[in-house]
Amino acid sequence: MSDSVLSPSVPATGKSTRRRYTLDYKRQVVEQSLQPGASAAGVAREHNINANLLHTWRWHYRSGLLGTTPVNEQPALLPVQLTSAMADDTVATSAERLLSIRCGELHITLQGEVDPATLKTVLASLLA
Repeated sequence: MSDSVLSPSVPATGKSTRRRYTLDYKRQVVEQSLQPGASAAGVAREHNINANLLHTWRWHYRSGLLGTTPVNEQPALLPVQLTSAMADDTVATSAERLLSIRCGELHITLQGEVDPATLKTVLASLLA
C-alpha cells in the first residue's frame, strides 16, 4: 500500500507528542491486518504502532465504530427450531443424531455423524 494512503494525521501545531489517526487510516490498517496470512503484530510493526492498539482498532472495526463493516464480515444467522419429533412423526431416539434444516420450502435432514466441512457446504448452498 502506498505511504500517502496509509499515513496518520499530524497535529497542526507540531507540539503534541500524542499521535492521532484518522478513521480512514485505522480502517485501512485493520483491513490490512485481516487479510489472509497477515500477522497483526507484523502489520502493527510495519505501521509503527503498538499491537495492542491495532487489536483495539480491530475490535472497534468489528463493532462498527470505525464506519461500516463490510457485508462479508457480518455473520449470517439462520433461524433454529428444536423439536423432539420429525415432521413425518418419526421420533428420534437418544442414540440417533438427526439434524433437520428448513430453508423456505427446502427441508434437509442429516442423520448420524455430520462432517463440519460438508455441513458448511450445505449451509453455504442454502444461503446462495
